[in-house]
Amino acid sequence: MNPKLKKWLDWIEKIQENAHDLLMDQHLFQEYSEIIRKNPAIQRPSDFHDWVRKNYASSVALHIRRQLDMDSDSISIKRLLTEIQNDPQILTKEWHRSLYKTLGPSYADKDFEDIAGQGEFFDLNIAKEDIEKLDILGEHIEKYATRRLAHNSNRPIQTDPTYNDLTNFINEFEQIMKKYILLLTASGYESLLPAWQYDWAEIFTKPWIKNTAN
Repeated sequence: MNPKLKKWLDWIEKIQENAHDLLMDQHLFQEYSEIIRKNPAIQRPSDFHDWVRKNYASSVALHIRRQLDMDSDSISIKRLLTEIQNDPQILTKEWHRSLYKTLGPSYADKDFEDIAGQGEFFDLNIAKEDIEKLDILGEHIEKYATRRLAHNSNRPIQTDPTYNDLTNFINEFEQIMKKYILLLTASGYESLLPAWQYDWAEIFTKPWIKNTAN
């Protein structure tokens, strides 16, 4: 196997693990927010809820910064797509067919063409467009994470990212990840959010603080 392709396969697995963590954070926060919204009795005082919101936003912003990191020792979706863009001839239709042991070449070719274009190897413009989408959605989030969270910078930020900004990046990141996971591993996903085997929200159905006054 081409050494660079082997590296990409290792990277996509690690980035997929990062995507799992990011989507779990998003899901837990959204479900938590819905629990609070539906229960006015626990909405005030809001100190704890504000703390949860602040920590969620900071965590997600740092996750996003990590996925846009181009340092030579970093593993990120942007570095992976940049390397694919620079060496698209490594990802050939013929190699992609070899991943489909059961479904056969016609199925493999359809998936390859849907993801990588109509040629015999990956269309570099697809990776270029995906990088541009992530850059547009993540630019001010990355700046916020770098200047406000990773460093105590005096450099101004035009606007702080909103929860919608974080959500829009996560949604696009997931779609792009599903595409390259299919391309590199022939594994298709409806969602990259892991499935819980239990009710994680059960803790909210029980009293947290016991009255010991009596």
